[in-house]
Amino acid sequence: MALIFNDKMKKIISLLSILCISIACFAITGEELEASLLSKNPAIRKASEDASQALLDLKDAKAGRGPKLDLTISGSYIANPIDPIRVNLNDYVDGATYGLTDPQYITIFKGMENTMYSFGLQLTQPIFTWGKLAKAVDIYSTVYEARLLQKQDEKEKALTELSTRLYATDVLLQLSDILQEQKKTAERLVQLSDSGYENGMILETEALEVRVQARQIDVALSQTQTSLSSMETAISGLTGLASFNASELEGSKEREEEVNNLLNQLQTMGREEITNRALSDERNTFVLLQKMKDISALTKSVASASVNWKPDLALVVNASYGGPRFPFVETDWYRQNDWNAVVTVALSSTVYDGGKAIRDVQRKTSQLEQSTIDLDDARLKIRNAVQENLGTVDLCLARIDYNNAKLEQIRKQGEQKSLAFESGYASESDYLQKLLEERTCMAEILQDRISLATALFTLRYLSGLL
Repeated sequence: MALIFNDKMKKIISLLSILCISIACFAITGEELEASLLSKNPAIRKASEDASQALLDLKDAKAGRGPKLDLTISGSYIANPIDPIRVNLNDYVDGATYGLTDPQYITIFKGMENTMYSFGLQLTQPIFTWGKLAKAVDIYSTVYEARLLQKQDEKEKALTELSTRLYATDVLLQLSDILQEQKKTAERLVQLSDSGYENGMILETEALEVRVQARQIDVALSQTQTSLSSMETAISGLTGLASFNASELEGSKEREEEVNNLLNQLQTMGREEITNRALSDERNTFVLLQKMKDISALTKSVASASVNWKPDLALVVNASYGGPRFPFVETDWYRQNDWNAVVTVALSSTVYDGGKAIRDVQRKTSQLEQSTIDLDDARLKIRNAVQENLGTVDLCLARIDYNNAKLEQIRKQGEQKSLAFESGYASESDYLQKLLEERTCMAEILQDRISLATALFTLRYLSGLL
């Protein structure tokens, strides 16, 4: 018997071990989701590619200040080349006078061979462009810096959204559990009310009211499940995962502690410091907008340098060879003497374009003014967002404090109803109603916790505490 018992215990222990390992394999933490977000998030990846392209544009702009070398090579085969051209000297002069008795042929054109090769090498070096090339480098350098800031901003926004959604998922799971208990309590209340109505203890309207109350719980549970499904879809999209199951999420205690620590940090800072940090010129949002303003100013300078009667100066050197022999390969190619070299200093300027260049300068001036307006508008919007979220924090804290006090009161009343029910001085329905009120109050607290965390994470992003 002892051996049989030991074998069974070993099998149970092995089964439990396998079960624990399987559960651990499917669990996922917030840190793992963050790592997946940073490597797979579509917005971050796109911002990274934009930065890479901006760097290539910057390299192109720098290369534009140096020489440009173009090589052109062509080869032709002529099936029916022109034959040599010869003339008889006797046809043009009196041969007897000069003692020319025999025909005297002179070759005027040696004719063409079946092959013809052409080589051209052109070097172009800008000399003076009214600063347009230097400003182009400055523009693309600023664009590259702006792209890097956009990439960092996309990371901060994605991490903020992920933190918000993970905390909301934790709370929604707790809310789902509460509503499940609510449903069981409501089902028992419906049974009691139906029995009471059949026995003439309560009115039909009272029984219907209990049924409506139970239906409201079903609707709330359905809404919670829908919200959980939406959270799972959103988290999958943020992290680039094929799928995400809220039941596999771990670390709820750490996230609750993070929210509490963030609340303490922001309360220590105070409203004024939070606002000042959010509106600081060092924040990515304002640095990025300032970069865009700088780009508009540089673009305007380039447009001003491109107006009529402002010529660009460049050095152009051409070297060419053409002939029937391939250089360095066929014999006697150098004796053809068909090469050339030309050095040119060229000026290029638009004289008249119908006022297009002038209008382009005016257009860039308008864009520069728009950049200034965007910067001022962003400050106003961020200030309003900070004040709005600070107000949300205060409201949620007040509601949570109120509901905690209410919850304590309901629990004490529930204890009294429980004692009265056990003593026969109260009905089970009265006791169950208090349980419903208690869990309803707990659900309201959880909903306020979601709103509180959302406001806190938003303030962390706006003030640069991430």
